[in-house]
Amino acid sequence: MGLPKMKIRLGLSLAILLVSGGLAGAAEPVFPKGTLVGVVPPDGMVESATFSGFEDRSKAASLLIIEMPPQAYPQIEAGFTDAALATKGITVESRGPLVADPKSLPESSALREAQTLLVIGKQSAGPVVAKKWILLAGSAKGTALITVQIPEANAGDLSDEAVRKSLMTLAFRAPPSTQEQLAGLPFKLGDLAGFRVVKVIGNTAAVLTEGDKDVVESASQPIFVVGVSPGTPREDDRGQFALRSL
Repeated sequence: MGLPKMKIRLGLSLAILLVSGGLAGAAEPVFPKGTLVGVVPPDGMVESATFSGFEDRSKAASLLIIEMPPQAYPQIEAGFTDAALATKGITVESRGPLVADPKSLPESSALREAQTLLVIGKQSAGPVVAKKWILLAGSAKGTALITVQIPEANAGDLSDEAVRKSLMTLAFRAPPSTQEQLAGLPFKLGDLAGFRVVKVIGNTAAVLTEGDKDVVESASQPIFVVGVSPGTPREDDRGQFALRSL
């Protein structure tokens, strides 16, 4: 009786390991605060507090995300020549699509309907040389420019396979509602006195207006901007500070 029970326990243990391994491999993309583009970052990287993306400070590695409208893709791609990148100190080693056959990807993949260009190379900045991966991806949902880099001295800590695996998880999400954006601001708006929010800028400011138009031209409607300033003005400079902020 002992042997069959042991086999059952071993079978259950193996099943649990397989299930947990599958769940770990199906990690969901992480969207940095205020962005509509996300990825599953490489192991060791966490969301950065200083830029839109992820970083591993112990290895000086980073993954920077820039989002743009869909129509930006052809404009950016046209400027991604080897000569243009060389002016930025980047020596191109290879270029091509991230996925040879996007239609072979699962329907849930954002890359299935996207154009992609992956440029791999090295960038020199004085005595420092960094390994660099630059992905340009564009679809009807938007254009993403993702730059991954690590000092060449630490390049062994971030493989090409790990970077590609992360880039393959690229995802776009729907724009958050106004209330969701307001919740990300470091302040709260109470009585709006008839004004309404028409735009939230990053995680720092909100634009309000009074009237029917969302786009205000030629001072046709009053505009009220509420934001956070880095630092506090001196008491004797508050008047000028307020004027400079207008």
